[in-house]
Amino acid sequence: MMNIKLYDIHGSSTIENYKTLITSDAKYFYWDSKRFSKNEIGDIVFWVNRTERVVLYTVIDSKDVKPTFSNGKNLINDKGYNVSAAAQDATKFETFYRFKIIEKAQIPEGWNYLNLVPFNGQTMAIILYDSNVSEPEKKIEKIIDLKPIFLNNDEVTTILNQALDLLKNHNSSVRKSKNIQSKQSDSNEMNILTAIKTKPFILLAGISGTGKSRLVRTLAFKTCPPILQDKERKKPGNFELIPVRPNWHDSTELMGYVSRINGEKYVTTTFLKFIAKAWKNLETPFFLCLDEMNLAPVEQYFAEYLSIIETRQLKDGKIGSDYLIAKSNFENEKLYTKLLEDLNLQNDKRFVEGISFPNNMVVIGTVNMDETTHSFSRKVLDRAMTFEMNDIDLNAGLEEFKIDWDYPKNYTSGSEVIGQFTAGNEVVNQFPESKLVIEYLQKINEQLEGTPFKIAYRVRDEFLIYCYYASQNKLDTNWLNIALDEMISMKILSRIEGDDIKTGDVLKNLLNILTEDFAKSISKLKEMDNRLQKGGYTSYWS
Repeated sequence: MMNIKLYDIHGSSTIENYKTLITSDAKYFYWDSKRFSKNEIGDIVFWVNRTERVVLYTVIDSKDVKPTFSNGKNLINDKGYNVSAAAQDATKFETFYRFKIIEKAQIPEGWNYLNLVPFNGQTMAIILYDSNVSEPEKKIEKIIDLKPIFLNNDEVTTILNQALDLLKNHNSSVRKSKNIQSKQSDSNEMNILTAIKTKPFILLAGISGTGKSRLVRTLAFKTCPPILQDKERKKPGNFELIPVRPNWHDSTELMGYVSRINGEKYVTTTFLKFIAKAWKNLETPFFLCLDEMNLAPVEQYFAEYLSIIETRQLKDGKIGSDYLIAKSNFENEKLYTKLLEDLNLQNDKRFVEGISFPNNMVVIGTVNMDETTHSFSRKVLDRAMTFEMNDIDLNAGLEEFKIDWDYPKNYTSGSEVIGQFTAGNEVVNQFPESKLVIEYLQKINEQLEGTPFKIAYRVRDEFLIYCYYASQNKLDTNWLNIALDEMISMKILSRIEGDDIKTGDVLKNLLNILTEDFAKSISKLKEMDNRLQKGGYTSYWS
């Protein structure tokens, strides 16, 4: 199969060159050889111009078109066409490639890349397929992006599907040897990476000593780029652990506060410094571990975050939120200016009016449910993805040379961890099974009718997003039921709590509609029902 490349045309000068390097009859397109030195005649290149809202499907037709230079331009006279490109000097572009345009397609309304990260920092060209497969996830993602544009072109559809199948087969074999999750994740634990993409707020629940905070640090090690790695190899630069204390009854320990001792000043915190660091490294996942999160009431010390996470929305291809700290809330604006200086954000225009929560920040709280801790309200549970870590294998982790906390040779890219969606309507039309997901949720809601556990739009959206991401890695033919099973346990069962009158029928009704494919949810429902029969009260938590 021939090599395939995607070139994203962005930046004012590049967009202008696009206009002057395409022939008037749209039969040929020319570009300098810089990013095509390893390509041969016959290789395919897709050119995406989001400004002009067009995509060119082209084939390399010539590698040796020589321009002349005059008045700051490279001038090309070739095959009876005259085109040009801006150039600083005669030696900047000595050779151009000629691309034969097979189709010039319009970008449909609402289309954008699922993930814009690869094109940050003026990275324009991505190899979609070649004989030396690398970063298959990124390539799969971009091929999926292109497919909706060429739905009516059987030739392109066939080429993209062939490349997609080859990459998925390669990716499947790689995934078998690649493990960025903990030992428990390998043994039928929910897909924590899919959960993080769905909502970057995770609760890891379980008895003490099951490796919850260790899992968070391990994820940081596996995703930490060299620039953030410490020489001692003990703490990745994209990881911070903050122990929660029982006396936290407001947000000052995290959000900071104004002190008037020895003059007025704003006291910064580890939390704020970590947020500032994440803003400077947006392509890297940052993991904040709130250890023993429910030793204090979460709604009190984490109130700002619980509100802000619900304001996340996709705009212009990027996820943003309301301000976590707003300049307008400072009576003395000089304190806000000094805060930016303390966080080394003073010269960044993004923070002129406030500091938002960065999209690459993942908050993971470790949770032990016992008599010393606080229970979670549905307000918290509705905003989080919940995992249980109670399965224990006492033989695990005893390998002599087993090292979890070390930097791998090839770290996992941020695009594999950071989500790109905040609402169901952003994915509902992108995978065929979305209708099945909604139908199943309606079936569940029928069983929850008349109870406080009935689900609404927030949970629906998270089901759609989670199942969409699960659809990208169909390593099991039963992938949809597996994803639904995981989400039922995380987002529905975790909210059920009460006595027999409140929960008895709910547990039985849900058990009646779940098939054997939903092993995780059935096991948890039976556990909850057993707890109800023995003590007259039940909840998700052990």
